[in-house]
Amino acid sequence: MAAHASQAKHASLWREAVLLREYPQLDGDRAVDVVVVGGGITGLTTALLLARQGRSVCLLEHNRIGTGTTGHTTGKVTSQHHLTYARISKTHGSDGARTYAMAMEAAKEQVAGFVEEGIDCDFRRRAAYIYATSAAERKLLDAETRAARQAGLPAVFDEDVPLPFPTLGGMRFDNQAEFHAGRYLAGLTRLATEAGVEIFEHTRGTDVDEDDHGCVVHTPHGRIQAKHVVVATLMPFLDRGGLFARAFASRSYVLTARVDSGLPGASLMSAGSPMHSIRSVPYDGGELLMVVGQGHHAGSSKAQPARYDQLGEFIQQHWNVTSFEHRWSAQDYSSDDGVPYIGRVNLRSKRVYVATGFKKWGLTAGTLAGMLITDAIRGRDNPWASLFSTTRVKPLAEAPKFLAENGRVAARMLGDRVLSLRQPEISDLLPGEGGIVNSCGQKVAGYRDDDGTLYAVSSRCTHLGCQVAWNAAERSWDCPCHASRFTVDGEILNGPATRPLPPRPTP
Repeated sequence: MAAHASQAKHASLWREAVLLREYPQLDGDRAVDVVVVGGGITGLTTALLLARQGRSVCLLEHNRIGTGTTGHTTGKVTSQHHLTYARISKTHGSDGARTYAMAMEAAKEQVAGFVEEGIDCDFRRRAAYIYATSAAERKLLDAETRAARQAGLPAVFDEDVPLPFPTLGGMRFDNQAEFHAGRYLAGLTRLATEAGVEIFEHTRGTDVDEDDHGCVVHTPHGRIQAKHVVVATLMPFLDRGGLFARAFASRSYVLTARVDSGLPGASLMSAGSPMHSIRSVPYDGGELLMVVGQGHHAGSSKAQPARYDQLGEFIQQHWNVTSFEHRWSAQDYSSDDGVPYIGRVNLRSKRVYVATGFKKWGLTAGTLAGMLITDAIRGRDNPWASLFSTTRVKPLAEAPKFLAENGRVAARMLGDRVLSLRQPEISDLLPGEGGIVNSCGQKVAGYRDDDGTLYAVSSRCTHLGCQVAWNAAERSWDCPCHASRFTVDGEILNGPATRPLPPRPTP
């Protein structure tokens, strides 16, 4: 029988067989120098670096360490961020591109430095390619290679790309890296706790008060006083910086497969559409092929199980697949000018820091965020900080994406109200099906599980009131406006929402 994507385990490889110590839930008030909210690579890196500078630090994670985006990444540690340097050279100048390059290379080497402290995570150096399959894509890569070289990066154009299908060459960066993301997080957590970081799981930060004397972080389980706060969630839950309107979420899908030949000895990514990111992964004494693609806006109707099937078809077109092993999806935010936002939450703040907009390169960008925020809290000038500042204003660079994405959000908010005035009944839902339906005279987000049990929650995202959309690929409720995500019974999976979807009655 031919292998099929649906046969793969619906779980991230990085979270398989990685034993992370469990940490307690916060219980009562306390005081520290710094509170870090978020237990992914950004939060753990920041907490570790600050603790090593003598700060008392506690870290809050609303779920378990590593269960967010970092636990669902590709494991690529690189300064090659697709078609980045030509764009930044135009929007931020050649100095901006050089700064971006230096910062990301430094972050990559910071990761390598932590690995050398005893983190067993299959870290290995590899070349990274962006490859072309058309003359137009090759032209783009010629320009990108020139821009990357001018930025000081090890970029060359290589006619030979290590793939089992024809290409028109590719841009190659040598001395890049990849690792097992779950084991790296486990090691980073160990280093952080050894440095004195207190970790509290199942503890959600819901608000932060700030004045001239310090901050208070609010949680359902107690308040924490601190001199500084770092919000290291995928999108800050604090709206006061308006970043939810300046960074925009997309989802991508991942498959791993056993193949009988043709595993790449490099990490690779297509220059054009459809986008595919390709690497091999050590697994169970051998290697798996990993391919990422089929991206779309968060909250889109494209969030269907067929995304995995289409990714599987691409793999089977080019490799002889023995079996599909894992499938999962993840999301990340891209800033409107192509550069992550790292720094103070807004111009008035002196004590609250945030980071977002990593455009799916969070292993280096999140590490960099920890480095920049640590310097800021120490009062140490960093020559890279201004490029990534959350308070920067680049109208020409930001306007096209800002207008397009916020126009899409406005249209979605209006359209959902107009087009969904009449809904089917919740009783019409089939097992495993969700949708905006009528239940007991109310419009709800309804779902029937495989056993027939009905769930109904409010159809309005608790962030800014957009109507949520059913994600059939992951069986979740996703906000198409600012990408908050919720379980079928309304619990929060991703912010910026801080309150669950309220329950609604079922027949």
